[in-house]
Amino acid sequence: MKQFIILTILAWSLSSTSQAAPIDLMALETGKKTYNAFCIYCHGAKGEGDGQAAALNGVPLVDISNKAYMSLLSDQDIYDRIAYGKEKFPYIQMPGWRSNLKPQEIKAVVVYVRSLAVDKGALKGPTPKEREERFNNSSAEKGRIYYLKYCSTCHGRTGDGKGPVANTLKLKPACFNDPKITEQLTTENVKKYVTDISEERGRYMPIFEPFIEEYIDEIVQHIKTLAK
Repeated sequence: MKQFIILTILAWSLSSTSQAAPIDLMALETGKKTYNAFCIYCHGAKGEGDGQAAALNGVPLVDISNKAYMSLLSDQDIYDRIAYGKEKFPYIQMPGWRSNLKPQEIKAVVVYVRSLAVDKGALKGPTPKEREERFNNSSAEKGRIYYLKYCSTCHGRTGDGKGPVANTLKLKPACFNDPKITEQLTTENVKKYVTDISEERGRYMPIFEPFIEEYIDEIVQHIKTLAK
């Protein structure tokens, strides 16, 4: 009887071990190298979204080291976000890397990102699904995201004119938290301004992606909420 119990425990142990997904050490190493070459500048060494270039993205990065958040994403979900970025997931406003990385390299990054997961307790922010639905169903959220992406680098996240590159400009960005300025903004004059890149006007506005014109109205709506 004793021998039978020992064999039963051993069989259960082997069965449990065989069910656990083995870590692909080669993929882990490849993923780390690729992550450090392409992702670390924004996402940071630990995946907490505190990389040196994170502020230049405008849109706050999700903490991909948060186990509670990442557990809601399948490996395919993570793969698609890396491969397609904002093309399929505009609310994250991250570039897609499929033209720079091979499928196996992206899969390796998924393995490495999984290794960064740390238990930080229950999820306090929105889930991936909630973030997506909020963006898809709210013009206000679209305006906020596109303002953060395209405007906050100079004008600041709160519209104070103190974005991360503002100090490098000779002409200081407008302060959108000033009601006197925001009350003059309309979809028409903002669209005209962001598409007129004449150097004669002495401005430093960049050339925006053509599609952004579709969301000028939403961006203006968001800017008006910054006025104090």
